[in-house]
Amino acid sequence: MAKNETSFIGQIFGLTIKFIISGFLIIGMLMVGISVLSTGDPDMAEIRSSQFETLEGQDGSDNLLLNINVEGIILGTPPTAAPSNPFGLIGTQAATYGYYVKQRLQAAAKNDNIKGIFLHIASPGGTVFGSMAIHDAIEDYQTKTGNPVVAYVEGMSASGGVMAMVGADAIYADRGSLVGSIGVMGSQILYYDQPKAFDNGILGGGITTEGGIEQTIISAGRSKDLGNPFRRATADELATLQKGVNDLYTDFVNHVAKERQITPDIIRNTMGAQIFENRQAEDYGLIDGTRTWDKAIKELAKLAKIEKDYRLVRPQRPRISTLERFFMMNSESQHDDTLSAEDYERLMQADVCSAFLSQSMVYYGTPQVSCR
Repeated sequence: MAKNETSFIGQIFGLTIKFIISGFLIIGMLMVGISVLSTGDPDMAEIRSSQFETLEGQDGSDNLLLNINVEGIILGTPPTAAPSNPFGLIGTQAATYGYYVKQRLQAAAKNDNIKGIFLHIASPGGTVFGSMAIHDAIEDYQTKTGNPVVAYVEGMSASGGVMAMVGADAIYADRGSLVGSIGVMGSQILYYDQPKAFDNGILGGGITTEGGIEQTIISAGRSKDLGNPFRRATADELATLQKGVNDLYTDFVNHVAKERQITPDIIRNTMGAQIFENRQAEDYGLIDGTRTWDKAIKELAKLAKIEKDYRLVRPQRPRISTLERFFMMNSESQHDDTLSAEDYERLMQADVCSAFLSQSMVYYGTPQVSCR
């Protein structure tokens, strides 16, 4: 065969291969584009399209009880650069964004097959606005649908967790849980007395001082700062901060008192900001009793009047084909702003620590554990 003919055939073959690859690329991009346009936020789309994973109950039942988890630290919305996800992980600690839970409940209200909400809580609390976003969403869902909401505590619902759940139609806790800590933790002020050496920068591994380190925590609620190993700001500064925290604390007390029909004086002077095991929590009116997971679900089904025909579900993400995944991976790899899991965790960590240092928190525990 002549050299020119061989070259010409090679060119034709190369063009054919390029044409085929381009066709696959176009099809792949269209598939991904259609998938994104049709779903938007995957969690919201799943609720609208009724694609669910059954956790409990009768397979095939059209009477759905939607499981929504509130786990770990409760925040408001994620950092701007973070992907839209109602949940995250900070080290070994989970986090929940209250405004995304609110969006999920708003979407659930549009699905007539959803007959009730099972709010599964395991949280030490968090921000006031994130916690109240969940509470307001529960109230809005109840008003729009007339459907019941049952809060179920597994392990702990403290401070912001209580603030979020008290509007539920019923609250049950699994055995050995802890409920309470109705108090507010305000700004935390660190004072380094005569610093003389820094390890890896001012905010690095450590600071050596002549006079030691003092930490002042502004709090409201008897025993709220129990366990604080440090203690000193001016009297005027502390008074201003304390007034703000006291106002939030009054709102918190009145909020719980109204929703759970507990006398505010009992909350302030008897319960304080302590945390209680099941029997004490029930005696004070914070919960309606102790139940196992399956019995709490049956209580919700009973309230929804579907106790003989129901299934507990959670949103199931749509399956992505191998081809879609391939093109999504290649598309993402071409963007420098794509966040790695480590970057996402660092963003959330900074978000949490910033909140602890500068905002009033409804949280139970030692904030420094999350900000080391």
